[in-house]
Amino acid sequence: MNAFETPSEFRAAFDALLAGTQRQLRLYDHDLSLLDIDHAPRHAALRALCVAGGERRIELLLDDISRVARDHPRLMQLVRDFGHVLEILQADPDAPRPEQAFVLADRHGVLLRADKMAVHGTLHLDDPGSAVALHQSFEGMWQRAPASVSTTTLGL
Repeated sequence: MNAFETPSEFRAAFDALLAGTQRQLRLYDHDLSLLDIDHAPRHAALRALCVAGGERRIELLLDDISRVARDHPRLMQLVRDFGHVLEILQADPDAPRPEQAFVLADRHGVLLRADKMAVHGTLHLDDPGSAVALHQSFEGMWQRAPASVSTTTLGL
């Protein structure tokens, strides 16, 4: 277990988890503001996971998707190019949602912040016990998610 207290430590923990991801990455958070997801090396790691093929999946579930398209153009390019691998959904605002934010890598890695509005948390690179419960929670929220981030703009 590795603890983190600052935004840069959080991003480093996410990068460590992402580097060890082989098949599936699942993220639940309020939004992506702490993550700096368009940072070039982070974007490259996400893209590498997308192009690897073989049933890879990246699922991002957010309480607030309103700024994703505007604030994360590189992520949106990945959604456009790899929509079959990378999907971003909004959590159901009418359903109960956990206070914690978390990222799951495959069936064993867990990045956990006990409070979505705080930075501090822990990284567990090999904790299948915690991962199972969080995967179940994530799956339930994912199935109820009413909206997704669109890569197209509608207009006249």
